[in-house]
Amino acid sequence: MSCTRDAFGLEVTNAAPETVAALDTFGHEWIAYGPDLGGVIAAATRDPSCRLATAYAALLHMSLEAAEGHAAAHPFLARLHDGQGPLTPREQAILEAALHWGAEAYGASLAAFERAVSHAPGDIVAAKWGQYLAFNLGDAGAMLRLGQAVATTRPDIPESWGMLAFAREQSHDLGRAEAAARKALAMKPSEAWAQHALAHVFETTGRLDEGIAMLEAAAPAWATRSIFMAGHNYWHLALFNLDRDDPARALAIWDTHLWGRWPEFAQEQIGAISLLWRLELRGVDVGNRWQAVAAHVAARADEHLWPFHDMHYVHALARNGDMERTRTFLRTLAQKADAAGGVWSAVAAPLAGAIVDAAQGRFADAATVMEHLLPQLHLIGGSHAQRDIFVQAWIDAAFRAGQSARLRPVLEGRARARPSVGVHRRDLGRLG
Repeated sequence: MSCTRDAFGLEVTNAAPETVAALDTFGHEWIAYGPDLGGVIAAATRDPSCRLATAYAALLHMSLEAAEGHAAAHPFLARLHDGQGPLTPREQAILEAALHWGAEAYGASLAAFERAVSHAPGDIVAAKWGQYLAFNLGDAGAMLRLGQAVATTRPDIPESWGMLAFAREQSHDLGRAEAAARKALAMKPSEAWAQHALAHVFETTGRLDEGIAMLEAAAPAWATRSIFMAGHNYWHLALFNLDRDDPARALAIWDTHLWGRWPEFAQEQIGAISLLWRLELRGVDVGNRWQAVAAHVAARADEHLWPFHDMHYVHALARNGDMERTRTFLRTLAQKADAAGGVWSAVAAPLAGAIVDAAQGRFADAATVMEHLLPQLHLIGGSHAQRDIFVQAWIDAAFRAGQSARLRPVLEGRARARPSVGVHRRDLGRLG
């Protein structure tokens, strides 16, 4: 077994020098949401003996969160199945994580990433993959464990503190989340994930002006980040403006930054749907914008890879009036729920049905199901801020169904948590 070391000081097995260089570029770009990620795929193709590069090539394809990504990953996953020869324990765990991911055994994949980090606590790249997966699984505890590991072992890397900041925010530790984010930004003012974590803190506490000022100042540098990172931080900026009762500015951000750069990308679709949905719940006319989004969603709406995504897809289809496609979506989702069980049957399938009910005006049915599912929403993945769209949809359906008395505790809590947000006061006023 021939080993060399990468830029993080970690052993890499059976890798040509140019492959190690590609892994170094990939690692730095991955943790910083840079755009230069594809080199690891080329390196894995050129150097099949490096199974770590092969694993990361497969993972990168699957991170598209779409069927075409899994199809592109298949040759690399097959090579991992067939590969021989010793690996370091860290590399073996990452290889297993990729294979589990390819089999949609996401819990096992996350456990493998955590093993990789336990073997090498300084492996910030594996920890970032693990956090990404834990986020999609709604596992804030795993996010925090991984964030703490790298911040302890790699305190000199600003991205470590950005990772810890977001994990703490998702664990409701807002004060220490803000401190970690500010530490990252003191080290590297352009650290986009730390900006993102700080935006979450500001959003959760209703610090709208601070959020807008911070993100607007940071925005010029997002042109050098990945499409996901730029679009998602602009999504947060749009939410701040919407909560400040400036929907025109939020809609302008949608037109300029949230839709059209890569409309086939699942995360661009999710952000676009999420903002249009919120705008309409505030009474904003979004024109014909649903049509283009729903057309792209229709091409992938039966993949059923992630329940959080599916809830957005089904709303786009139903809201656009494509009821034949919506019914097909619900039928294939029910098949997925029957086969997979777990969160798919307990939360995703009934929530999707309620979302369609609301879109078709069956508000009482929708509100009843949504209210029952609120305590389990974290299981479908996404952040607190992202999942709040389902709470907003329930509030709207309950008002329309004449169930407003059931809303009082929730609306009072929202107004206390974010007293600067006008819609919370207005909702309370609607109760009388």
